[in-house]
Amino acid sequence: MDLFGNELLGILPFCLSNLTSLRLLDISQNQFTGNVATSPLIDLILLQYLSISNNNFQVPDSFKSFANHSNLKIFLSDFNQLVPDHDHVQTRVPKFQPRVFTLSNCRANEELTKPPSLLYYLYDLRYVDLSFDKFMGDLPYWLFENNTRLQVVVLKNNSFMGSFRLPSQPNLDVWEIDISNNQIQGEIPLNINQSFPFLSWLLLSGNDFGGEIPMWLIRMNSLEMLDLSNNQFFGTIPKEFVTQSSLLYSLRLSNNNLTGKIPPGIFKSQSLNALYLDRNNFEGEISNIHVSNSSYLRILDISNNNLSGELPRWTKNVTYLQELDLSNNHFEGSIPEEFCYNVDLWLLDLSHNNLSGSLPHCSSPSSPYLSHIYLSKNRLNGPLAHSFLNISLLEILDLGENNLSGSIPTWIGTFSSLSILCLKGNLFFGEIPNEICELDQLRIMDLSHNQLSGHIPPCVGHLIGASKSLFSGIANWELLTLISDTSTEMESTLMQEVNVLPEKFIQDQVELVTKWWSHTYEGNMLGYMSGIDLSCNQLVGQIPLEMGNLSDIHSLNLSHNNLTGPIPSTLSNLKQLECMDLSFNGLNGEIPSQLTKLNSLAIFSVAHNNLSGLIPYGKGQFGTFDNTSYEGNPLLCGPPLEKSCKETNSQPKVPNSLNEEREGSLIDMDVFCTSFLVTYVVVLLSIGAVLYINPYWRQAWFYLIESCGTNCYYLILDNILRF
Repeated sequence: MDLFGNELLGILPFCLSNLTSLRLLDISQNQFTGNVATSPLIDLILLQYLSISNNNFQVPDSFKSFANHSNLKIFLSDFNQLVPDHDHVQTRVPKFQPRVFTLSNCRANEELTKPPSLLYYLYDLRYVDLSFDKFMGDLPYWLFENNTRLQVVVLKNNSFMGSFRLPSQPNLDVWEIDISNNQIQGEIPLNINQSFPFLSWLLLSGNDFGGEIPMWLIRMNSLEMLDLSNNQFFGTIPKEFVTQSSLLYSLRLSNNNLTGKIPPGIFKSQSLNALYLDRNNFEGEISNIHVSNSSYLRILDISNNNLSGELPRWTKNVTYLQELDLSNNHFEGSIPEEFCYNVDLWLLDLSHNNLSGSLPHCSSPSSPYLSHIYLSKNRLNGPLAHSFLNISLLEILDLGENNLSGSIPTWIGTFSSLSILCLKGNLFFGEIPNEICELDQLRIMDLSHNQLSGHIPPCVGHLIGASKSLFSGIANWELLTLISDTSTEMESTLMQEVNVLPEKFIQDQVELVTKWWSHTYEGNMLGYMSGIDLSCNQLVGQIPLEMGNLSDIHSLNLSHNNLTGPIPSTLSNLKQLECMDLSFNGLNGEIPSQLTKLNSLAIFSVAHNNLSGLIPYGKGQFGTFDNTSYEGNPLLCGPPLEKSCKETNSQPKVPNSLNEEREGSLIDMDVFCTSFLVTYVVVLLSIGAVLYINPYWRQAWFYLIESCGTNCYYLILDNILRF
């Protein structure tokens, strides 16, 4: 019975227990609930295959409800809730002896710090997966001791500690061991090639392994995939490491402390498909290595090292090369045209180097699959010209922080699949071409820090659509075939469909300024990020009303331009917006109150404009913004600014006291009296000085005083005699 992925709810119906002859049951990818120990599953003892993964079941760690399921060989219970069973103590070997047992992403109870005790009593396991359960304690090496026919052990993303102990007896069937992302310490066991002579996949990344890379790994002739990344290995790579490993197709030594030069022979291997040497301390040049067409290398990542010299031209001989990452090194010189002649190449990352010169002329016939180009943070110059014309599958173009100049070409609109366009930090000038609006798949557009002028095209408001998951890597799925001893055809088929493991590829990453900080978005996060940055240019005119149609945008930065006019109220439609920066422009009018509906807004700035009126403070997210979001606008008022709108809008009132009259008058009385007294004294001193200097005027002045005094005397005397 197959009920996979039907979004079924509730507990399992008890009538299911009537299907006593049922041998195969798949109820995964639903929303079933309830405790498995009390479900009808306990009555289906003839089951051979049971998958309850991706539900909300409670699975007791004792598994006693399956103790009599002797026919059950494949048990899949990922993404459920493992709960403790305090009433049961395992003391004897159960009849339940599965060959495939998966319990990943199940630990939800803090009491469960160790793997289920049932595993101690299983002896016929071929495949076991306990990943992402945060189990602690020593690595359960007893799984190898008790299960002599074990083939695959996946214990990644837990908290197992201690050293990597080997079983006392060789295990001839083990071909994959994955203990990545734990806390295992020490060196790789010396005799691992003797304990597991047919080991094909050894994945030890994300632990605390140290020491030099052991030479005896060369003698593991069956090794196909080796992952030692994110550890503490040091020293150099042995020259014979790859040349003598005839089957090794994936080697990952990323993020260690490896030094010295990269052995040239590692690029010439006829078996190696994927080589990851990034984030180490390798040095020297790689441009003079002779690589023939016999190389089958598809993925080459030697980024984040100290490599120097010119870029290698031998990449054109690596016929099947698909991903090339040489970023974050010290390469110099121009970009060779040979990089454009790898027919299968789809990712090229040369960012963060010292490259100069003009861009190469890559076109569709020579690079039909080239879709991800990263050339940022170099010293490239010249115009875009026809550098990437007719590359129809281009999805990401990052040319930021170079010295490129000229106008943005109109043929930019021909990239119908382009989702990320970054031209920031260059010398581009002229207007933003309307053809850029034809990029209907665009999610991120960064044209900041250039010399662009003119108006913002209104059609920009129709650029960014709904979120989607960006394609970041080619999924290379490997089917694990587990050999079964049973005679039934059904069980043999089921054993082939147990697990699917993807090969990891180089992740896309783009640097974008959001929330006033520069963030690097990579991998799946790029699919959820969208933004437009036109800051630090010379754009003029008003903000187009059509920008309110960018309903799924997360970041909008139009700061440091010469924009004028009001802030469009249509921006309130940007419900997903987290950052809006309109500072350092010439915007006027009031801040639209409709913007308070932006509940996701974390950063908002309209500083240094000509805005006026009341700030819509205290409503929604606007209650979290401080005065720095509004400074430099003299006519804005209200919290969080100290300037009150009451002072701005107050009317003259009749004074009700002498003090109020003095305060409300146009002339300050204290100042008036002081100035009058000073003037009076100056006049008197001036008259006295004149009379002292000129005797004629002095005589006339005294005569005038005497005459006035006599007239006043007789006038007063006459008035007194009358009465």
